[in-house]
Amino acid sequence: MTGDGSEQETTERFSSYSAETLDRFLLGKGLARKDVDLVVVVPTDRFFGRTLRLPEQTLSNLDLIIAKDLARKTTFKPDDIRDSYEVERGPDAGKITVHHWIIRRSFITQSLAEFQLRQEDVARIEGSGPASHPRLVLNAVAAGRSPWYWTVVRALALGAVVLASAAFGLAVWRKQATLTELADRIDSSRARAQSVRTQMDDLDKRQSAVMRVRGGKVSKPNLSEVWDKVTATLPTQSWLTELQLTQAGTGADGQTLRLTGFSPSAAELVTLFDNAGSFAEAALTAPVSVDPTEKRERFALQMKVGTSPSDKRAPQ
Repeated sequence: MTGDGSEQETTERFSSYSAETLDRFLLGKGLARKDVDLVVVVPTDRFFGRTLRLPEQTLSNLDLIIAKDLARKTTFKPDDIRDSYEVERGPDAGKITVHHWIIRRSFITQSLAEFQLRQEDVARIEGSGPASHPRLVLNAVAAGRSPWYWTVVRALALGAVVLASAAFGLAVWRKQATLTELADRIDSSRARAQSVRTQMDDLDKRQSAVMRVRGGKVSKPNLSEVWDKVTATLPTQSWLTELQLTQAGTGADGQTLRLTGFSPSAAELVTLFDNAGSFAEAALTAPVSVDPTEKRERFALQMKVGTSPSDKRAPQ
């Protein structure tokens, strides 16, 4: 019997006594069975012991690993035995040593019957050999707290859950912040686009008025029609920085269109606008140069605008 330090450790052999003798002994100490952990000590050779060296990462699945290894490397049947193990950290980093002990259920039953004890009365059964100290928990409630490694596993699992929750919350917050920023940019771009469109509509009205005054009833394209046709003709990877439509004289033949912008291939734009059906005499008016920032060829293109580009649609 081991106490809390108030009295010395004592050992009593009751192999030839009855269960009542144990109760009287405890009563003399002012104790009952529920106040102590009863441990049955048997010869160590009753245990079958083995040692496993495993990576530290196997702690979370140790029960399953040991069970599979037991079935693969021994002839024991799970219904005939009880087993237990203890984990020891080895000298090598990242490695653990598992001491695995196995004892037959029939021997446990026989040993407890000799003391007239039930399994729920006994905390554990231990070996008494000098070389090793095998132990097997029979009553987890009486055996006290769980082994240290399960506490470590639970702490690590809880830490992982907390970190995962924090990472998920941070990702959601960042995503929401990005969506809010994009929404603000879209609203700002929409407002600018509406303003540009309003200015273009106003410019179109002024252009139409000037054309009516100069050309009377002469049919010629207005700025909106030219804009739409240029947009339909210009390739997707090209864009404009300037569009200038001038009226050199009366009639449709007096309209000249100048385009400035960037394109992967400025030379191809000449052919595209010549074949569009509404433009003619397309030509580059300045040397082609590669812009170091945009990684595109800067071009300056000039052409004449034909009559009614809306009636001569280029192939889409």
